[in-house]
Amino acid sequence: MEAKSVKKILSNLMSWMRRFLSGSFYNRHSLWQTYPTLFAATVEPKYTVPGLKKAQTINLANLPNSCLAMTPQGLTVTEDFLLISAYCHQHQHHSVIYVLDRETGARIKTIFLPDLPHVGGLAYDPNHQKIWVSNNAGKNAAVAAITLADIEAYDQRNGKPIVYQQKVALKELPRASALTYDHGYLVVALFTLKQAGQIVCYPIDDSGNLKEATNLLATPRNTTPALLESDSGTLAIPQKIQGVTFYKNFLLLSQSWGKQAGKIFVFDIHKTTDFSDLRQAKQTITTPPYLEQIIVEGDQLFALFESGAAAYRKKAPLVMKEVLQLDLNQLLND
Repeated sequence: MEAKSVKKILSNLMSWMRRFLSGSFYNRHSLWQTYPTLFAATVEPKYTVPGLKKAQTINLANLPNSCLAMTPQGLTVTEDFLLISAYCHQHQHHSVIYVLDRETGARIKTIFLPDLPHVGGLAYDPNHQKIWVSNNAGKNAAVAAITLADIEAYDQRNGKPIVYQQKVALKELPRASALTYDHGYLVVALFTLKQAGQIVCYPIDDSGNLKEATNLLATPRNTTPALLESDSGTLAIPQKIQGVTFYKNFLLLSQSWGKQAGKIFVFDIHKTTDFSDLRQAKQTITTPPYLEQIIVEGDQLFALFESGAAAYRKKAPLVMKEVLQLDLNQLLND
């Protein structure tokens, strides 16, 4: 064999090795070594996050367009779907919700939202089959509602945004950073960098609406929005909380900021006197960086990361392009 041919073969082999060692096998192996407790509890299926390189949406002129900067934020599951919310990091496109088949993980459709919220949280009310979405109303946090029926009927091919059923401004919070649903309440959390964050609970009435709330969609423009006030006050939580969820008698909070490893704090609700005091956490689980929303469904914990988005994938020491599904019985017993 000629020397030139041997050199070409070796060059191709080295090129393949570099791609292999920098690819998914190396990435997954590193993740398992770095976060053994988390990944030992991983179960199938895992869900690939759509739109990390290119997502279909509409631009500021309400015309169909592709976005290269969609950043995943919120996560929830319904009986049949897994939903992921994302916003344009460059603020040039409408935010979206990806609808994935819960059994196969295949993307079914992309929902175009009517505005550009950060969509930090999603929550599903199974009793009224309604999805709540983090939103804003001027200097106050807000939440908007979409019915599951409208999600199922939505056709992205018409290029039009979905319609909110209800939008409510919240008095206690400047931002709705994370959402969850629990026992007839919409639970809203505030992300903060320095001082303690907050959790506020808002009761849902028999019709599936927030009790005594004014629907901003029915309020004339240029009027001061009526703010919904919680009747239970606020609860202090740690800084940098991206997600909140409940499991049995536990409150689980996801914390993440920048390239540092994420954390999931597990608090025993019956034994904790101050949920902003990390010393009272029953367990702390270390995760890859850029952890966003976490949710509980049955005995499974779902965890979403934003490190695969264009704004972060070159910064992240380890990139997560999948929603992880974790066995809570194993995770909380380790």
